[in-house]
Amino acid sequence: MNKKDIAKRVISEIGGKENISQSWHCITRLRFNLVDAEKVNIENIKVIEGVMGAQFQNGQFQVIIGNKVGEVFEEVTAILGKEFVANAKEGNNKKGIINTIFDTISGIFNPILPAITGAGLLKGVMALLTAFNLISATSSEYVVLNIISDAPFYFLPFLIAFSAARKFKTSEVLSVTLAGGLMYPTIINYAASGEVAYLTFLGLKIPMISYSSTVIPIILGVWLLSYVYKIVDKYVPSLFKIILTPLIVLLITSVLVLVFIAPLGSYIGVYVEKFFTGLFNVAGPFAGALLGGTMPLIVMTGMHYAFFPAALSSMATVGYDIMLLPMNLVSNLAQAGATLAVAVKSKDKNMKSLAASTGISAVFGITEPAMYGVTLKLKKPFYAALIGGAVGGGTFGIFAVKAFTFTLPGITAIPSYIEQGTNNLLFALLGVGLSFVVAFVVALFLKFEE
Repeated sequence: MNKKDIAKRVISEIGGKENISQSWHCITRLRFNLVDAEKVNIENIKVIEGVMGAQFQNGQFQVIIGNKVGEVFEEVTAILGKEFVANAKEGNNKKGIINTIFDTISGIFNPILPAITGAGLLKGVMALLTAFNLISATSSEYVVLNIISDAPFYFLPFLIAFSAARKFKTSEVLSVTLAGGLMYPTIINYAASGEVAYLTFLGLKIPMISYSSTVIPIILGVWLLSYVYKIVDKYVPSLFKIILTPLIVLLITSVLVLVFIAPLGSYIGVYVEKFFTGLFNVAGPFAGALLGGTMPLIVMTGMHYAFFPAALSSMATVGYDIMLLPMNLVSNLAQAGATLAVAVKSKDKNMKSLAASTGISAVFGITEPAMYGVTLKLKKPFYAALIGGAVGGGTFGIFAVKAFTFTLPGITAIPSYIEQGTNNLLFALLGVGLSFVVAFVVALFLKFEE
């Protein structure tokens, strides 16, 4: 079935265009917020050729497509039309607080992942080039590459503001302007120099804090803006909306964000980062084994998005992440090992071919086709992947392995573990190798029914 037909069938079985309030996609899944979840014919969607699975998760409806998800999403967007997002209705489904938080975080981060993972991969390439003395860290070429790779992280509040505005269905332009206030050079420079601790506005103190690379302050800010905008727009006469609405919204929101919301969000990010760093310092091997072994389950439930703010905050404050990216790396390579073991062991030609292709994708960090198409379907190889991930995660925990840039956790992420003058890369290779080999061997020895 071609991509256009898949998109038509999916939308039809979801309940049609009018039942979709928002749609986006991640690396392997179409994601939808729905008006009425009861209208979905989930079993009919699961049997569509080209669909690997479908599920409700954290208030979203997700259709697992695999590596062709981007192409299918283009067809979905073509069917829904450009006016779809602006005119989308609010769904009446009750998600609960936890599901709402996960849905919000995934809806904000998924659209901007190409920018930060692409830049992260470039940083990995730069680390390789300098490690092999192919380029000097003081050369003009390196400086240019560093500008390109740093931009998405340094100006992360702008990316998040744009994406959050779409998620909260509010003005994208005003949201980006709000981010501009947080990133204004005066605040950045005062925060860096320490010359001025705070500015005052009508007796209110505005702390001089650098919000570069931060996540939580701008998410909270755009969330506040979405409510302020609705209230202001409701009471401003139609004749003056184009002038007065943005003026009043920017004044109210910017002051509240600079005085209260952004500092609070910054402190939350700092303490969340300290909590997870402290957890690995106190119980590194145990925490690593637990997270490495359960990461596929965490990803399946969408809970891994809860770690995104902490990981990015850690990157901004201490320069590395010891939790989300490293644990995902060993988990993904364990999934690859178990899947490729199925490719070796299986006697069914179709399963052998599927396991080989999805196993290779898993090596590069795209594991959902391998999970939903092979290991979960056969069950015991999935257990093997969990065991391999636990061994690799425990190894990472013992040696406190660090990831120094945000990129897709696959084999191409290995250069992001290079740290001059340390054995961080060697320990990373050890953990990755163990997770792959253990999962491969265990899957070979476990009997499974095809």
